[in-house]
Order: sequence, then structure tokens, then C-alpha cells
Amino acid sequence: MNTVLEKGNIIAKILKGEDLEQIIDCVKSEIYQNGPNSSLILEIVSYFKLFQSKFFEKEEQEIIATMGLFFKQPKVENLTGLVFDMYHQQLKDEFGDDYTPMQADILKKVRDLQYFSFSAPTSTGKSFVFRHLISECFNDVVVIVPSRALINEYYDRLNSLIDIKTVNILTFVDRINTKHIHRNIFILTPERAKELFKNKDWLKINLILFDEAQLSDEQSVRGLYFDSIVRRALKYFPDAKFVFAHPFVENPEAQLQKNGIEIIDTTVAYNNYELKNVGQIFYAHDTANKKFYHFGSNPKILGKQKMEAHIDPIESALLKGGSVLIYVPKSHIYSKQIYSQFQKYISMCQPINDPIAIKMIDELKEYIGASTTDKLFYNSDMLEKLRYGIVVHHGSMPLTARLILEHFTQQGFCKICFATSTLEQGINMPFDVVYLDRFEESKILSIKNLIGRAGRSTNKPVFDFGSVILRSNAMSRFRKVYRKKSTLTTKSRLDIADDKIDEKYEEYKDAINNGEFSDEYNLTNKDLEKLKSDSITTLVPTLLDMMFNGADFVLPNAVAKEVYQDFQCLYRHYLGRDLTSAEKYVFDSAIKIMIWKVHGKTFSKICQERYAYVSKAAERRSLSKKGHQEDADNLTVSYIAGYNDIPNKELRAYPLLSANTKGKDVDYDRIVYDTYDFLDKLIGFKLSDLFYATFHQYYLAYHDDRAERLAKYIKYGTEDLTEIWMLRYGFSFEEIEWLKPCVEKIDQTEIKFNEKVEVLSDAQKSSISKYIF
Repeated sequence: MNTVLEKGNIIAKILKGEDLEQIIDCVKSEIYQNGPNSSLILEIVSYFKLFQSKFFEKEEQEIIATMGLFFKQPKVENLTGLVFDMYHQQLKDEFGDDYTPMQADILKKVRDLQYFSFSAPTSTGKSFVFRHLISECFNDVVVIVPSRALINEYYDRLNSLIDIKTVNILTFVDRINTKHIHRNIFILTPERAKELFKNKDWLKINLILFDEAQLSDEQSVRGLYFDSIVRRALKYFPDAKFVFAHPFVENPEAQLQKNGIEIIDTTVAYNNYELKNVGQIFYAHDTANKKFYHFGSNPKILGKQKMEAHIDPIESALLKGGSVLIYVPKSHIYSKQIYSQFQKYISMCQPINDPIAIKMIDELKEYIGASTTDKLFYNSDMLEKLRYGIVVHHGSMPLTARLILEHFTQQGFCKICFATSTLEQGINMPFDVVYLDRFEESKILSIKNLIGRAGRSTNKPVFDFGSVILRSNAMSRFRKVYRKKSTLTTKSRLDIADDKIDEKYEEYKDAINNGEFSDEYNLTNKDLEKLKSDSITTLVPTLLDMMFNGADFVLPNAVAKEVYQDFQCLYRHYLGRDLTSAEKYVFDSAIKIMIWKVHGKTFSKICQERYAYVSKAAERRSLSKKGHQEDADNLTVSYIAGYNDIPNKELRAYPLLSANTKGKDVDYDRIVYDTYDFLDKLIGFKLSDLFYATFHQYYLAYHDDRAERLAKYIKYGTEDLTEIWMLRYGFSFEEIEWLKPCVEKIDQTEIKFNEKVEVLSDAQKSSISKYIF
């Protein structure tokens, strides 16, 4: 590091205008020699732009050219600029786009090698490279991502980039539309990726891309599952290219080592790219005296003392039309503490009148079934705040809602976003300011990912930077984490003998290692044997008698209690033990929701039913009509168990809402989040596999058609063949409602529409246009 910088106190010097020429020369030579790979150097550049913008203007074009940000089309103003412009032209001739040197290198490596594992910071445009790699493959491509939220993002982007009339872009493995389409792009979570192996005979896979591949380090069944998918893919698709991408990981080669890919081979490489596109500056917020202070990530060079900032960076970003991400615990979102804590900034947000934004808000309202007109019934606080550009984002937010909110943010309508760590999973939502209201130093990668959201990399020919704010008491902890390297383990959890988490985890691991895992049912063979036991097979016909009236599939209202008990019995035999009373409460809520779902109730209807029950909506309305408003307002809630993960012997019974909550004060959003948790994390992730396997295996053994029908209801939510095909073509139940009358014929080869499509709205027509030839 240059002696000018080693003298220290750089922030104060730039602010006072001291030694500017020497400091900027030193910074330029550092970027020229090593590229933009030092966060510290870019932090110094950011201070020039903040404090000495006039002085910085004459250096700006050269700096963005030397950083290799050719997509910004920097102006050539001197010899250095000319050299880099020639480099830009050479990359453009070779790769056909304005790639940065890092992007071009990734492209080259993937084109030339069979196995490539790399790490790169957030906001450096790796997804842009991936989309181009995917579009130039001739055969099938598989993208594996850790969450369904990321599936949505890829799906959206690829749909706009690729000719969807010639390529299937699917979020599950299926063979459809074969008459018109000869190649597929599958975007999958590890759980859905198992379907690849059942279909290996007809798949022709060119490329398998594992994005956010640090999931393999997770100490969970998902981490095991991820590694098992990698290993099986290497075995079943030996000719495919394998690419592993991570953010901020020091040793991307670990991914190759843990899966037995020999690094000495010429078809294999790894790289840790540290190049960045944006700079960042840091503030400490003293909440007691309501002041903000500049501080440097490296005190030795930037200055040991924090310096008072004479602006409020959040206020300043909002006034300029920017956006702010505030990272908070989920409990503060649920308790609404965030609204009083950040009231100053919330009150700066004006109502949004843009018709596109209003349409998105209405779509969301429709989807969750909320009212925004009646404060006492089905009122959604989330939607009210959204009208002011205030977004809430967390893991219990329904996926469809999350997608709408992400579009809302990407289109620039979001002013403040309160988010938990779900946002760090690579979802492309950059902000001008990131405020860390909570700081968990154990989560190094999470923190680096969240900080990486500060600063949007724009296409304008300017140097971009963002601001990160934390509490004063987190300053030294932050510096430690910021400098700390994040590494992956080089041994897969599948190969570690003594990492006992719980019995189920061990059982799962043995099954995967010994090939005792059923892809068809997504369960271990040991579990499947349990589900064939006499104690379970004697229960099934009783359940079928209650769920069917002759040939009719009925909602078992009269015998609901017995149905819950029988399902509970099935689950008990599967677990091999009695449920605790807390587990029973959770299980009963889950079964009730599952039965509504198999009877085709939409998400909004299920939320409304649960809200009406817990808030005593009918009783309140009736009292109110009779003129007893005070009695109506004083009614307290009915007991309802909130979502919790089961099985869990240690679980304590707790109601979703405390017993003294008034019915009129029930937070509709809270019901929405809880219902989604049940559907997604418990029913979707665990119970539906279990019950599908129970009834399907019973059908195979005893040929009772009702068992097959119920299995279909559990798996698809319908037994209607046309509807099942429509689901396989990617339509949701909400879309099936209006589209089904327009379907003349549908099967594996194609979907044909009748003349009724003519009366569909433009939006409806555009959503089916890829199937009209």
C-alpha cells in the first residue's frame, strides 16, 4: 500500500481538501495495477465523490474505464482511457457484449472447461453472464438455486431474454409441449432437482449451474440434499458442464474437493474474483443523540476517530428519490415496532399514484384476500404501507406476494424496505442505503451479502456508491466481520461420520449414502416400509369412507373431528411415538388447511376462513347489526395454534394470538403469513409427501380407486386430468379458473385452445401467447 495512504486519516484529509492529488494518483495506480478488487480503495473513491465532487469529476471517466466497467461507456479522455477502450473493443469482438473483464473471464472459463467453481461479490453482474450462457446452449440446461424466490427471479429474466416459443422454461422437471419445443431450461430447488434422475433417459443436458452453492455448507437436511444432487448429477450426466457460483467465498475449490472432482485435470478450474462495481461508505448511528458519524472500515488508513456527518444519510437518500433497506428481526415486523422506531422516515413517504404500482398493489390485495376499506375486517396493514412505497419482506411472506413486491422494488416504487435475512439470498434488489438494525456477527456471509445490496450498479457513465449504516456499538464488531474471510468446508456432510443433528437427519444421510432413498415419493425406503405397516393400512379405508360419499369427494364437515384424529393416528404410527399436546395443536391446524387446499380453496379463501374464525367476524357483525357495537368491539379471539416446525418433542403450546387480543384488532397480515408457513414449510415440505405416499401405496396394494384419487388431490389439489395437465404446463389454480373453458385439448404434445380465447383480456392473452402457434 502506498506511503501516502499509510500516513492515515484519509477521510479527514479528503473532507478538508488536503493532499487530494497524491491520494487520487495513488488510488488510480492501485486500480490500474490490480483492478477494482480492494474495497478499501473503492471506499476512498466514494469519499472523493461525496466530499470533493468537483475535483473528482475530472478523474471519474478514467476511474470507471480502469475498473473495466465498459457497460457504462466511459468517455476516452487520456492515454489510460484509450488503452482500456482498446481492451473493451477486444472483449466486445470476442464475446459480443459490453462485458467487464471479470464477466468475460467467467464466460471464457465456462466455454472452455467442463467444471468451474468461482466466487464473486454481489452486484458484479454474474447473473447477466449466466443468462447469456444459458441462452447459447443447444440442449437442456439446469439451474439449481436454494430458494423458490430465486426461481422466480431467474424465470422472469429468462422469459424476457429467450424465445419462449422454441424453449420450455420450467420450474419443475416435466416433458411437455413436445410437438413445438426441443429444448428445456429447468430452474429448480434441490428438492425439485431429484426429478432429473427419473427422467434421465430423454434429457440431453449441456449445462448444470449451481447458483448460491454455499447451501452445501448448511447444517441441515437441505445441505445434505444439495450435495447428494451434485453427486448424482456427476454420475448420471457425465458429459454436462458443471458450474458452481458463490458470493464472497475464499475457497471456491472446496466445492470440487468435496465432490471428488480432480483439480489437477485440465478440464477443471476455480477462481475467487474480488472485483467490485460499486464503492461503499460507512456510518455509525448514535440513536441516543440522533447523530450519524463517518467511520472507515480500516481505521489505520482511513482514520481512528469517527467523524460527525452533518447529514442524515437516510433522509438525504429519500429526498433524492432513492431507496433504503432496513435489516430488522422478524419479531419487530410482527410487533410493528419498526413503524414507531422509524416513524421519522416513514412520514417522509408520500402516497404513490402511478397506475402500474396501483395495479401491483391491487393484484396483491386480490391474492391475499384482504380489504383496505374496512378497518375492522380483513384489514391489511402491509397493503396500506405499500401505497406509500413501504415494503415488508421476510420468509413467511407468500411467494406470489414476494414476487409482486420484488417487481414493485425493481421498478423503483419502493422507498423503504424492512427485511429479514431472506433478502440476502441473492435476490436482485439493490438499495442506495442499507441500515443494519440488527448485527449478527456469526453470520459472516449473510452480513456481506446484505452489505452488498448497498449501492446500485447503474448503466450511467458515473462511479456508483452506496451507504451502510449501523449502530455505534456495532462498529468494532463490524470491522472484524468485514475483514474476515468466509470459507467452505472441504468435506461434504455426507462423508462426516459424527455430525449428529437428530435421528431423522442421520436416517436421511444413511439413506442417501446407501441408495435407500425413493425419488418417486421423496422419502427414505425405511419410511415407506412404515407407511405399509398394518397399523396404517387398517386406518386408510376408514379415512376414505369419511372423505368420499360414494363416488363424490366431500368436505368432511360433519365428521371433521374424526378425520383429524385419523390423520393424527397415521402420523403417530409414522413417527413411532405419541404426539405431545403442542404438536397435536399444530398438526390439527395443518390438516384443516390441507383439507381446504385439496378441496380447491384458493390461498385467499383459506386465509379468510382462518381470519373469520379467530377474529369471530360473524359474531362481531351480528352484534354490530343489532346496535351492540361496544360488545362487538370487546369480543376476544378464538384459540388458534400458530405454525411451528414438527416433529419437535420440545415444542411448547402457544396460541398465534394472545387470549386477550380483541377480535377487531386481529392483524390480517399475521394470518396470511402463518397460513403460508403452514402451506409451504409443513404441508408442502413434509406432510404432502407423507400422505401422498400413504394413499398411493395403498392404491397399488389394494386397488381402491378412492386412494388414488385422494393421492392426486394431495399432490395436485385436483383429480381432473385437464387441470393436472394445466398445472404441469405451469398454470396456477387462479389462472385455471378462467383458462380451462378455453382449452380444447391438452396432453404431453401440446395445448390447443378453442374460440373462447378471443374474449380473454389482453393480459390473459399475453400469459398464454407462448402456447399459441
